[in-house]
Amino acid sequence: MRDAPASMPGLLHRLSVPPQRVAVLRASRIGDFLCAIPALRALRAALPDARITLITVPLLRGLAERLPYVDEVAPFPGFPGIAIQLFEAQNALHFLQRMQAKKFDLALQLQGSGVYSNPFLLLLGARYNAGFVRTGDAAVRLDAALPLPQQGHEIHRALALPVFLGALPAGDHTEFPLTHVDHLRAEALLQKMPRPLLGLHPTAHDPLRRWPLDRFEQAARTLHARYGGTIVILGGAGEYDYNRVLAERLGGICRDLTGLTALGTLGAVMTRLALLITSDSGPAHIAYALGAPTVTVFRAGGSYRYGPPQAGPFRALEPPASVHCVGVDQVTQSAMELIEWSATETTSDLRTQSAR
Repeated sequence: MRDAPASMPGLLHRLSVPPQRVAVLRASRIGDFLCAIPALRALRAALPDARITLITVPLLRGLAERLPYVDEVAPFPGFPGIAIQLFEAQNALHFLQRMQAKKFDLALQLQGSGVYSNPFLLLLGARYNAGFVRTGDAAVRLDAALPLPQQGHEIHRALALPVFLGALPAGDHTEFPLTHVDHLRAEALLQKMPRPLLGLHPTAHDPLRRWPLDRFEQAARTLHARYGGTIVILGGAGEYDYNRVLAERLGGICRDLTGLTALGTLGAVMTRLALLITSDSGPAHIAYALGAPTVTVFRAGGSYRYGPPQAGPFRALEPPASVHCVGVDQVTQSAMELIEWSATETTSDLRTQSAR
């Protein structure tokens, strides 16, 4: 099989027997992970009987285990050049030994350009290997290699690999499964807060993607003066110091939930917000998956790759290339439009329920 041209598409159709044990590498942050769900869904549809092991970062294990497209989640142990996870050689060695013992028929690299991730993929010891490479790079020992698309939404960039291998797209929507426990925990956190709930997620891993804190403050004060309710600040434990600055500025009109919500609970909280204003970050993608009304503030050109993947109660705002960042008035106007939309939808739902 390795004599076939590595760039030839349709590897899944060229195998004499469908692979039964499949490994997929997508060890990324939450936004990129959610953007890969359509690729996982297409792979599952193409290989309904395979046992699919997803290798992802430990933080996302709980979310990944909820997806119906994977059978097992293996926490990524880190690897030189892949900065998402701290690398410890002994842990990585034990991990690779466990993976090799599974005797994968096929391993797929959905991580990115492959410069560092393809060597990791080959160490899994699968019979066949496929993944992305940089444009112009040789496939080396991959049985199928696709140049990583440079254009398009991240969803379609990830989806390109399973399609290249012979899978059919099964939709480009993302998913964020919630449980009954997620909703109970969200209710417990929010039950005493005056409505409406106006959410803020100020931070982002890349500081260049952060809308300035003073603009978050101005927008929050404007919306609270108009609608009342509670400003709810959201974020992970590592974002506490950054978000605390905004919480202290807003004082009694806000509640700071930074670090108090696991990912599932965070999603359930979002479904109860009248609106979320966020920088370009992972929680924005959670909101898109859940259909939560969201204003996302991008830097110039950012929405092309990471904007809302489908129509919905979303506003993706970015400045012209000549302007540093989006203005407060533009954000508050978009926010008010979505709050009014949310109120209309809620009223319509209540009327429908009472008519039944």
